[in-house]
Amino acid sequence: MKNKLKLVLSLLLLMPIMLLASCGITQYYTITCLSSDETLGRASGGSDVAKAEGSTISLSVTELSPQSHPFVCWIKDNSKIVSFEKNYSTTYSAQSQGNYTAFFQENASGVAYATITEIAIEGVNNGSVQVQYANTNSSSNYRTLENLSFSDGVCQTDKTNLIYFGGASGSDGRNEFVFRVVVSVPTSSGGTTNYTITIDSTLVNTSTADQGQTNFDSQGQCTLTGTNGDNINLTITLSKLSAALFE
Repeated sequence: MKNKLKLVLSLLLLMPIMLLASCGITQYYTITCLSSDETLGRASGGSDVAKAEGSTISLSVTELSPQSHPFVCWIKDNSKIVSFEKNYSTTYSAQSQGNYTAFFQENASGVAYATITEIAIEGVNNGSVQVQYANTNSSSNYRTLENLSFSDGVCQTDKTNLIYFGGASGSDGRNEFVFRVVVSVPTSSGGTTNYTITIDSTLVNTSTADQGQTNFDSQGQCTLTGTNGDNINLTITLSKLSAALFE
């Protein structure tokens, strides 16, 4: 009898814990959206209202000049291309929460977003590359843009990680970015040797660059070069985000 009573009491004590474990706590997230340029197209479907995890959301675009300024892609938090579809659906979660920009084809003279299209290395043939960059006007903290392997001195990117020319700017109204690259090369003993290269030129998002700086040309192209004391030379090719990159 005593054993049965102990069992009943134990179950009664465990029931609240079991109920909490089975029910869990519902998490809420926010997904907003906007257009890269309201004169070129509109974005809809986002909301400032937080929704429960697992709820579905559908984002859509309306092109105002589909021939000259078509929709290109959805960009999440100004840093990553997530879809090339005009109608994009996802579910609310910790990973999907954030702001989505519907990017429309811009004129060649403007640069809002750019992506690395190629990296070439001289001095070593095989290994891995980590590309980082920072906005010199707002922070010295570098953001990792790419983690890539390379063979025969060349590595191709997937073109989805973006450099955003917005946010904080200097007193002259420009946004300046500096790059550094960590090149890791395998050794015969099974380890790796790391080389860090900081790009000497500063990338600016204006049509005029001062000495020691570089900018995008009229075709939306830019080439950055750097070297280190071990005679490892690096060339990074960047292109303004456009539909042509994905054709």
